[in-house]
Amino acid sequence: MFEYRRIDGIEKLREKITPELQFWHCFGTILELQYCARAIDEYYCDYTNQLVMLLTDAQQHYKIELTLYNIKGNMNFDMANGLFSGFVIEEYANSGSDNHFHLYSDEQDIDFSLYCEKIRAVLL
Repeated sequence: MFEYRRIDGIEKLREKITPELQFWHCFGTILELQYCARAIDEYYCDYTNQLVMLLTDAQQHYKIELTLYNIKGNMNFDMANGLFSGFVIEEYANSGSDNHFHLYSDEQDIDFSLYCEKIRAVLL
């Protein structure tokens, strides 16, 4: 279930979404995907990036806007249907780096593995 401590907004999802749908693999359809990067220090060429995904369940009853901050990794999926199954978010309890979350797919034919510093989830 949505048992995470450091995802902003996860409490609202637990309150509003029915218990049988409180698993990330139930939200395997991407309706929208936006990526942006911006410089935060021009002298050191340091930048931050952000990925915003609008996810929905199979019946499109619930929509979740998932925003990932300071991401690293690979994201490849079938563009024909916008579906990625086996979606998992792993939270690191005591991470010594900026990567506090690992998002990946359990499916062997989908290359989806992202690390990020922060996640915000909003129920739309």
